[in-house]
Amino acid sequence: MKIRMKEKRVSGRVRLSLAVSCVLTGMVLSLFLSSCAGLFARAANDVKVVDEAGLLLPDEEEALQNRLFEIAERFQCDAAVVTVKSCGGMDVQRFTDLYYYENGYGYGPEIDGIMLLVSIGDRRFHLATRGSVIDAFTDYGLEVIDDAITPSLSEGAYAEAFETFADLTEEFLEEAAEDMPYDTNHTYREPMNAWLRILIAAVIGLAAAGGTLAVLIRQLRSVRTGREARDYVRSGSFRVTRAYDLFLYRTVTKRRVEHAPSGGGGGGSMTHSAPGGGGSAGGRSGSF
Repeated sequence: MKIRMKEKRVSGRVRLSLAVSCVLTGMVLSLFLSSCAGLFARAANDVKVVDEAGLLLPDEEEALQNRLFEIAERFQCDAAVVTVKSCGGMDVQRFTDLYYYENGYGYGPEIDGIMLLVSIGDRRFHLATRGSVIDAFTDYGLEVIDDAITPSLSEGAYAEAFETFADLTEEFLEEAAEDMPYDTNHTYREPMNAWLRILIAAVIGLAAAGGTLAVLIRQLRSVRTGREARDYVRSGSFRVTRAYDLFLYRTVTKRRVEHAPSGGGGGGSMTHSAPGGGGSAGGRSGSF
């Protein structure tokens, strides 16, 4: 009888040990999978250029990848370019929003970032903004980028269009970091071309030299033509005994003073509910 009780106690201990081992194994496995999922998410975010349509040469893609990665790391928000052969009949805005969300783009809980997606088959593109970046790229700002990249896209100069997108993305984020995003009340001025700067400097230089030369020539003249009658009167030979002013008429000119609209601020950004979750999104679509 005592022997049987001992056997039962031993088997109970074995079961308890097995249960504890299973729990510990499950916890370790769960932690391992979670860490792997985090690694995969970071790897997806590191891919800033996805050229499924094959619009870029390998060196162009690498240069753009490095540039966008630097911008993303500097401002802690995603900056990505994606090209696809087609949106598969889906609206380009919805397609871009889904691609952004489902492929793990965006920094922080608000998944901050901007993405330019080009569908070569549809001849359409979309600029998608998420999180705090929506305020950095207002509707006005997205229109500026649209106007800047569309001519290059239409001409097939895709690397040039994407480089322009990267340049403007960096400039707009720099301005937003100073709490002055480009908007209708703070418009964007395109930097002057280097050759245009040289031409303007040359014109200013020639004008200054011409003005100096004219003054020197004028000083060399000993005889000048008088413009008024008193120029021909000898000093002290003529004396005015009486003078008065006669009022003839008066002209009144009225001008309307334009007042700035009340409320201040710019146009801001229109948003829409992003598909797939993740809150709201801003953006602008275009054709080329």
